[in-house]
Amino acid sequence: MIRCAVCRAEMESGSAICPQCGALQPFDPSLSLFAVLGLEEGFAIDSAALRSASLERLRALHPDRFARADGRTQRQSLEWTTRINEAQAILGDPLRRGDYLFSRHFGHSALGEEMGSLRDPELLMRQMERREALEDAAAIRDQAALDRLRTAAQAEEKQIEAELAAAFTTPEAGRIAPLLQEWQYLRKFLAEIDQYEEQWDFA
Repeated sequence: MIRCAVCRAEMESGSAICPQCGALQPFDPSLSLFAVLGLEEGFAIDSAALRSASLERLRALHPDRFARADGRTQRQSLEWTTRINEAQAILGDPLRRGDYLFSRHFGHSALGEEMGSLRDPELLMRQMERREALEDAAAIRDQAALDRLRTAAQAEEKQIEAELAAAFTTPEAGRIAPLLQEWQYLRKFLAEIDQYEEQWDFA
């Protein structure tokens, strides 16, 4: 529980507006992105519920609603909406959500490492095989091969998402980090497929 900054009434932690006096509360930077949206912390999130929570909070806290308020209240409104938009962007993307949760559990991101620094030889081998197949397809402009590679990569993304949902029930860094890293590479791989197709369209 927290207390309203204006009337000192008790409020739920993470509340933006006091239910007693209606005052907008200062943003608490220690709030997690889940708390910002009023969601339970966890990897499995219903995307419709996330959108609904984001829109509801944005409607209540948008700076337009406080256009006639004092400068401090306007700044607080802007802080809240900025953080809500950030929470929606990160938690709405399952890969970024997974890495955010990883950081919450282990104090650092699992992503951002270059391929050469990865220690999982199986992951490296799969990346090399995917890249070789992509380069072979691109060399002869084989659209059917690109389609097969895209379908396979998207299926792998779905599998990784399911494995992450299970892994976060009893979080272990050594189990979760490789899944996030492989998913990140799959994203880049799919982006490269799109780039080849765009090049062919305009060639």
